[in-house]
Amino acid sequence: MEERKTVFDYLGQVMGIFGFSIFIMSVLCLFVGEEAQSVSTIYALGKEGISVETMMQFLGVSVCITVFRYLFFTDKVIKWMSVTMRTVGMLSATIVVIVLCTIMFGWFPIDQWQAWASFLLTFELCFAGSLAVTRLKEKSENRKMEEALRRIKEEKGKDTRKDRQAETGRR
Repeated sequence: MEERKTVFDYLGQVMGIFGFSIFIMSVLCLFVGEEAQSVSTIYALGKEGISVETMMQFLGVSVCITVFRYLFFTDKVIKWMSVTMRTVGMLSATIVVIVLCTIMFGWFPIDQWQAWASFLLTFELCFAGSLAVTRLKEKSENRKMEEALRRIKEEKGKDTRKDRQAETGRR
């Protein structure tokens, strides 16, 4: 049974995605900021950080990713797709948004294969990290559910024994 989500759950997802992406971009700023400063608006400030304008663009992408998660991973919109197809769909939609942002905001030169290779590598690493965290969270939640189910069964077993003893005592 899927729990009902509130607007705060979705805002939390947006902030989680946004925070993670800004953290990654900040780390990259430290390593490649000065070299990338002349070719990328993301690194316009070099090692000094990321501009507010760029952060707002990343916030917009974070909102898009959260909307894609809702569209592709809730049964309210798409019911017929397998999990694999939903994942491919979401990743494809996310890449399309990032390509559009790259073109609109000049995130990196669209005619340099090295920039695209760096983007794809970073995207794959972030996706792998996100997938690992999601799997760990799922395993933790499953363990908690199994433990709760075990406790319920134990308590139900105790209640059944007490009922039998009470029934035997009445005879």
